[in-house]
Amino acid sequence: MSLLSTVLLAVIVTAVGVWLGRQLFKRGFQFDTRVEDRRRAAAKLAGVLSQYGLVRIPDLLIDYSVGDYSGMGEHVVEVTKLFLAGERAVLDEFEKVFASVLNAKLRTDEGRAYVAARLAEVEADEE
Repeated sequence: MSLLSTVLLAVIVTAVGVWLGRQLFKRGFQFDTRVEDRRRAAAKLAGVLSQYGLVRIPDLLIDYSVGDYSGMGEHVVEVTKLFLAGERAVLDEFEKVFASVLNAKLRTDEGRAYVAARLAEVEADEE
């Protein structure tokens, strides 16, 4: 093999290596960004659900958003136990959420109008 063919082979191998490295690097960042976006969305959803009185589901979402998979598993077990504990435990949880959502609705003019309209519908159905 001559010196020229060795240099040419080295240049080609280097060019292919650089191209391949750039492609892998670019794809790695795209994957990383998608994971970060999912985690940000989970954290935002946890905040919204917390405002409406939920506790256990937001905790689970926060664990996911920070990558705490063991904590997430523990919260899944807690939620499962809640649902298996009987109807009363689940109804108590939803009662808190209902009260919180109703309070949020009653704080705005639009929300009060909605509640009044729903009340009027129910009263009309009863007659």
